[in-house]
Amino acid sequence: MSTAGNALPLRGPVGAKGTRRVPRAAARYFASLRAVLDQDGLAVTVIALDAAMLVVFSAAMLVQDSWLSFVDGRLIAAHWLPHTDTLTHWTLGRRWIDQQWAAHLLLYEVAAHAGVVAAMAVGLLSVVSALAVVAIAARKLGASPARTALGLLAPLAAFPWMIQLRSQTLALPLFAGVYALLALDARRPSRRVFWVLPLLMVWANVHGSVALGAALVALRGIDLLVRGAARWRGLALVLCAPLATLASPYGFHLVAYYRLMLFHPPLASFVQEWRPAYVSIATAAFFASAFLLCAAWGAHPRAISVFEACALAVLLVAALLAVRNAVWFGLAAAIGLARLLDAAWPTRIDTSPSIRRVNRLVASTALTAFLVLGALQAVRLPSALHRALPPSAAAAVAAAAGHDGIVLADDAHADWLLWEQPLLAGRVAYDVRFELFDRSELEQLTQLQVGSDPAVWRSCGSTARVVTFPGAAVERSVSREGTLARGSRPIVRIPGFVAVRQPVRDTGGHCGI
Repeated sequence: MSTAGNALPLRGPVGAKGTRRVPRAAARYFASLRAVLDQDGLAVTVIALDAAMLVVFSAAMLVQDSWLSFVDGRLIAAHWLPHTDTLTHWTLGRRWIDQQWAAHLLLYEVAAHAGVVAAMAVGLLSVVSALAVVAIAARKLGASPARTALGLLAPLAAFPWMIQLRSQTLALPLFAGVYALLALDARRPSRRVFWVLPLLMVWANVHGSVALGAALVALRGIDLLVRGAARWRGLALVLCAPLATLASPYGFHLVAYYRLMLFHPPLASFVQEWRPAYVSIATAAFFASAFLLCAAWGAHPRAISVFEACALAVLLVAALLAVRNAVWFGLAAAIGLARLLDAAWPTRIDTSPSIRRVNRLVASTALTAFLVLGALQAVRLPSALHRALPPSAAAAVAAAAGHDGIVLADDAHADWLLWEQPLLAGRVAYDVRFELFDRSELEQLTQLQVGSDPAVWRSCGSTARVVTFPGAAVERSVSREGTLARGSRPIVRIPGFVAVRQPVRDTGGHCGI
């Protein structure tokens, strides 16, 4: 009797308290979500539509750098950080600093344990997180909900570079967080700006664009020093920002890497995304957003802080020098453009119940569409990827190469072959780590890819037992030049990928790559 009497009072209140606590927490969560949808439904709608577009075009997310991330991540998981190249034949033994090691390792672990589609979902989450941080920063800086939603269209100007799954994708929310903290500090200075330093330290292991982030942090420090306010804080930012870029297991070995990629990049003349921006269909939206931002700032220069104006100028110059940097300009422009639009086009914030209901309905519809599209793509994407790049094709290439044959793979498929067939490590001629080559070697690679110089092919290409092409058109172009060895025969021919086995002949030539 006493046992039962003691048990019931102990169990009853705990259970009752637990049952009350869960509904209350859920109620608070849904109340907060409803408040966000009521007030910022348009911004949520734009982010959801951006995410839906990424889902629709998700097949384009897998690029050369995606497979490189998986391959490098697998190497790191097995042997820790690389210091010399062991993956490709022509650069075997060369010094290699994998500055992006953390991003590569994360993407590999997700792909290895949950599948490639899950890794693509991580990339999608990174893009959505960056846009959400940008929207929150714009609102905290005083932008209206409607103009914040319009400002979020600016990053779409860099959509081709946002859609790709690569280490840079994981750096997007880090950039958004660093820039948001700096922009908020320029409006309301406080010690919270020091949160940019741990973000830079993480970023230093994810992508080389941390150098751009460190430059912006140093710029904010200089701004504080010039203004004479919180000079110790400004000095700390100026001194610590460069050091944060070295917060990596590679340490000071990264200095040479940054010097090469920032001051003597050999890629600018050979890789499309490293070239200066020029007017085309792909860059039209970028130039339009840049013109709109400059015009709005010229008309209302006080709408944004001096730091933001200088930072946007730096980011715009960076985007003009290399089109791949347009993504950083787009994210930063979204924060400033919202307030510039408010200054140029004032609007009254309508908080009536009918407007809140419309915002909630539109945002809910966009989120539902995104979730439905995401579910459908998650079901169909694995089979679609399998058809586009069947593992059997990689197996056929490996079989044709034998135990010691060299595979001269095009850069679009080199790392995919290494991912599918790890035993090809050290026998694939080269991959997309073009920073391992000097300028003269890159020139030879360019001639080799298009088969335009028979002499280069005789000295380099003729030693490969298997040659791959990114499509039948390129194969026919090379074949017309007569550069393939007589007796060559195709072993794989699918849309977007052709592999040819050629008899290896000893020409006595010397390959300078």
